Order: sequence, then structure tokens, then C-alpha cells
Amino acid sequence: MANERMEVFLDRQDIMDLSWTYSRACDRLDRELLETVYWPDGTDDHGIFKGSAPEYVDWVMGFLKGWTSTHHTNSNFLIDVDGDTATGELHWTGYYRYDVDGQPMDQLSAGRYLDKYERRGGEWRILHRTCTSEWTRVTPVETDWRANSGPAIIGVRNKSDLVYDLANIGIR
Repeated sequence: MANERMEVFLDRQDIMDLSWTYSRACDRLDRELLETVYWPDGTDDHGIFKGSAPEYVDWVMGFLKGWTSTHHTNSNFLIDVDGDTATGELHWTGYYRYDVDGQPMDQLSAGRYLDKYERRGGEWRILHRTCTSEWTRVTPVETDWRANSGPAIIGVRNKSDLVYDLANIGIR
């Protein structure tokens, strides 16, 4: 019994890692990383996009590329593991910066991912994801701290971001 519970615990952890990896891939515009989250025969339904996982990766990379920055958080993981398959509901919050007619806008949105997962060859990936949007708020940016950030370290939306070289973090 204890071994079974530990296996389910580890499976849930692997699945939660998928969601955090998904967020990093989207926020850093890392196509290769995002491709590791879905099975190639997987599907995605984000409402404004519905199709195969490879088509979704193409679509979302193009969609997010036009934005100044994105930041996703995930919470409230409820995952039901049944052997090599699982289902899950998790909450997401997205923070977005983009321009509308030259005016920077901040968008705060929240929703849920409703997922089907499958383990193949010992690896969990998303087989299907449905994204619900629960609410959103858009406000004009009145002061952009990035323009006068001084010594602040600003995240970058590509593989030159510090997260890709954590072994050397703190060495400058």
C-alpha cells in the first residue's frame, strides 16, 4: 500500500513538472521545450485554437512572440492517476504585457487547464489539454519601470535568459 501511494505521489509530481515546464516554455518562447510537454499525437483546445499538439506549438509561439512579456503561474493541482493514464485540473494565472496602438497594456487573466495525460516508456506528457478562461482584466501601463530599471535584471524571452545557465548564476 505504501509503495503504491509513493508511486502515485511521484507520478503527480512528474505531471506537475509538465505544467511548470509548459509555463517556462511559453514565457521564454522555447519551442523545443514546449514540444517535450505534449505527445506528438496530442491535441489542444484553447478556444481560440483547437488542433494537434504540433499545430498548437506553432500557433502559440507565433501568438506569444508579438507580446512584450508573459509570466504564468500554476496552482490548485488536482490529478487523478490511473496506471499509465491520468486526468487533471489545475489553475493558471497569466500576466501579459503587449502594445495596443503604441500604448503598453497589462493583462491579468486566470483560468484552468483540464488535461489528459499518458505515460509512455516511463515518461508522462499531455495527451489533451483544454484551457478555460475564467476572468481577465486589461489596464493601460502608466509607468513602465523597465525604462528606468537601474540595476534590475530583466528576464529575456529566449535562451539567453539566465534560467538556461543556472550553473553559472551569480558569476558575472
